[in-house]
Amino acid sequence: MSTKKPGRNDPCPCGSGKKYKACHAAEDRSRAAPPSAVSSPLEEDFRAAMELLKNPDVGDLSAALDRVARLLAEWGPVPGLRFDTESFDKHVGEALARISEDEVLDAASARRELLVSTVKALATRSFLEKLTATLHGRAGEPGRSSEDRRALRAASLLAAASKRVGKTRMEDNPVLDLVFDVQFREWSTHHKEWMAKYEALANGMDDASLSEEARKALQQAREGDVDALVDYVKEDPGLAERIAREAKERATRVELKMREPSTPPVFAPEEELWLTCVLWEPMQALKGLPQDAEPPVRREAVTALLRGVKGALDEEFLTGMLGRMRERAQDASVDEALRAWYADAAIAFEAEPARMSLAALLTARQEAVGRSAEEMVALADLKALTTWTPESFEPYRELLLQMGLPSAAERIRRCQDWLRTHPVELRAAPVE
Repeated sequence: MSTKKPGRNDPCPCGSGKKYKACHAAEDRSRAAPPSAVSSPLEEDFRAAMELLKNPDVGDLSAALDRVARLLAEWGPVPGLRFDTESFDKHVGEALARISEDEVLDAASARRELLVSTVKALATRSFLEKLTATLHGRAGEPGRSSEDRRALRAASLLAAASKRVGKTRMEDNPVLDLVFDVQFREWSTHHKEWMAKYEALANGMDDASLSEEARKALQQAREGDVDALVDYVKEDPGLAERIAREAKERATRVELKMREPSTPPVFAPEEELWLTCVLWEPMQALKGLPQDAEPPVRREAVTALLRGVKGALDEEFLTGMLGRMRERAQDASVDEALRAWYADAAIAFEAEPARMSLAALLTARQEAVGRSAEEMVALADLKALTTWTPESFEPYRELLLQMGLPSAAERIRRCQDWLRTHPVELRAAPVE
C-alpha cells in the first residue's frame, strides 16, 4: 500500500470519491500537527477580544464598549486615557463658539462635527500609542474581571488600528468616540460646577468689595459666557485666593454647626431617605474597609461614594433644599444666629453640593423629623425595619399624598424604583 501523501486535488484514499482537500485533509493535518502549548492568559484574552471584534452581531461589542466607557469614567482623567487637557479645553471652546454660530445644525450633527474636529486635531500617533499601551496595561492589572479584560483588549486593538493610516478614518473609531464622549462630559461638568462655585461664593461676599470688572465678569457668566469669568479670575489671582479662602472658612463654619445637636436637619425626610437608599452600598463598602487598606483602594471607595452623591443630587433635590435654606435665612421668626448660618449654608451647598451634602449625611446630629405626628410614626416604622423594599415604602408614600405633598411622594416613589434593584439591608441605623 502506498504511503505517499495524496495531493489536495487527488481522490481521497478513503474511497469516498471526493477530492482529498474536501474530505480527510483537515483531519490528517490535525493529527500530524505537534501538540500546541497551553495558551497563556494573555493569549486567551486576545483570542476572546478578536472573537468579539469579528462577531457579526455588534450587540456584544457595543456592550463591551459600554463597559470600557464606564471604566474610563470611573478612573477619571488618567494620563494616556484622555486627550491633552489644555489642548482639549482650548479646542472645544473654540469649536463650540464656531458651531454655535451655525443655526442649521441639530444637536446630533453638532456633536458629530465637534467629535470629528477634536479627533483630527488631537488624535496624534503619539496619543494613539499611549492610549493603546494604557488600555493594554489596565487590562492586565490584578483582580480585573474576564469581561473587563476582554473589553479592554478589544479597545486596545481598535485603538491600535487607528494608527494604520488609510485603514479607517479616526473619527469613525468607536474607542476614540468613547474617549471624546467621556472627556467632553467631564469638561461640561467642570465648567458648570466651576461657574456655580465661583458665582455662589462671590455672591456671598460683600458686593462693595468686588470691582466693577469682577461684577461684569460674573454677570457675563450668568448669561452663559463662562470664559469671561474664567479669564477674569486668572488675571486677578488675589480675588481667586480670597474666594477660595472664604469658601473654606464658610464650609468649616457650616460643618461645625451641623455637628451641634441643636442645629435643625438639613434634609427633608424624603430627601434623607433618598440619599440613604442611593448611598447605602458605597457607604457600607467604605465603612467595611480594613484599617490597613491600601491608599488606592480607599481612594477608589471614596470616589465611588462621591460619584453616588453627585448622581443623587438632581436639580429638583438641590432646588428644594437651597430654597428652604434661603427662606429660613429671611425668616424673622428664626434666631438671628441661625439665620446667618442658613445664609452661609445656602452659599456653601450651592458652591459644592456633593461635598456639603455628604458632610451633612455623615456629621449631622439631627435626623429629619416628620411634619406631623402621623409622619413621625411612619418614619419610625421604616427605620425599625431590617430590610427596605419597595413595598415597605408604600404606606409612607400614600401618607405624603394624603398630606398634600405630591413632590415628597414622588421622591419616595423614586426610592421605591431604586429599591427594586438595590434592596437595603439595614445592619445599622440608616443615617448616623
